[in-house]
Amino acid sequence: MNKKITFLLLFFATTLSSIQAQGEVGIIGINFQVGLPQDAFKDAYNVVGFGGSMDLYFKINEDMPIYAGVNLSIMRFEQFERDFRVRLPGGFDRYYRLRASTNLFSGYGGLRIMPNIKTKIRPYAEGLLGFKNFYISKRLEERQDQTDGSWEEIDRDTDGDWTLGYGGSAGILIFFKNPDVALDLKCSYLAGKKVTFFKLKEIEAIDEVEFEVNPFSAFDPVKTVTTMLIPQIGLVFQF
Repeated sequence: MNKKITFLLLFFATTLSSIQAQGEVGIIGINFQVGLPQDAFKDAYNVVGFGGSMDLYFKINEDMPIYAGVNLSIMRFEQFERDFRVRLPGGFDRYYRLRASTNLFSGYGGLRIMPNIKTKIRPYAEGLLGFKNFYISKRLEERQDQTDGSWEEIDRDTDGDWTLGYGGSAGILIFFKNPDVALDLKCSYLAGKKVTFFKLKEIEAIDEVEFEVNPFSAFDPVKTVTTMLIPQIGLVFQF
């Protein structure tokens, strides 16, 4: 998945450079977001996600209030971790921390309608179509210093499932004294086809010995649609 993310970021950076070279108007935004499961998703997995997103839009035509662009976001839902000790020959101890978490990475292409008005408050609406990747990740860290408790990552792995995502957003931009910087208040409603994601077991049901061997054992797979309401707040920069 890291290769896909790297490719998308390079593609977006190239697109941005091309847009600036053409002298067209565009916007780039960074948002904090909260993922609230809805409907059948809420029934199967009533857990709130937290994360961030990035918007990149450019104006299709100078005289039209339509922007085309992309949205990337990442969210974390649940995490379980355990510290343990391994006794080495000679009586030396090694200390490890094992983490496992459920996450969502998504990428959408979008069309945004935003009026050509130069007011302090500017409303907009957008339609989105793309993909979602619900995945589980595990990370193994080793304690490096017995006094300050610093940790170093020594292993990482992921497993997940992809599905189609679609929906829309409505928001407002509130511009500051600088006419190229605005506060972005937005709420998205995003649906998708069925996907397998991972739900943390009840703590008393987690076998800690098995967890050290297979961190994914702390989670149960569940398959359902993935409808979410996503309130967001952030900053937008015009270029």
